[in-house]
Amino acid sequence: MKLYIVMSDTHGDIFTASEIIKMYPQADGVIHLGDHSRDARKLMALFPEMEFYIVPGNCDFDYDMPTDILLETEGKKLLLTHGHRYDVKSGLVRLENKAKNENADVVLFGHTHVPHVEYRSKALFVNPGSLSYSRCAGRKTYALLEVSPKGIEARCLGT
Repeated sequence: MKLYIVMSDTHGDIFTASEIIKMYPQADGVIHLGDHSRDARKLMALFPEMEFYIVPGNCDFDYDMPTDILLETEGKKLLLTHGHRYDVKSGLVRLENKAKNENADVVLFGHTHVPHVEYRSKALFVNPGSLSYSRCAGRKTYALLEVSPKGIEARCLGT
């Protein structure tokens, strides 16, 4: 089993992000879904023992990074993206089509600043919300993702 801390839209809030990472020393990795990918790079320096997976968001200027990552772990395919290129603020149809084309088991995306967990077309869609400018009653939110050969579980949490 693998445990990932999933965060997005940190927008400079390194303190909250690092406090969350400290809460889960058993985590296998951190997935940062953009807006501010430079925050993820700073976190990598603070937690060198942790694996990091990073995609840029619409507020990032990391032209050397892939906008999507297809991560294979525990026999499952995870599609990582910020979501702005799939117009997720207007719905998930375009992202759902991408997930089908990639045979993704999990789709992790951000951009909306709203936490969301839902199955669509046999894939688990997870948006951790935002650690800085949450649109969830003022709570700073993130997600935990457990992946094993037997299944996938995700939950959004808030501070």
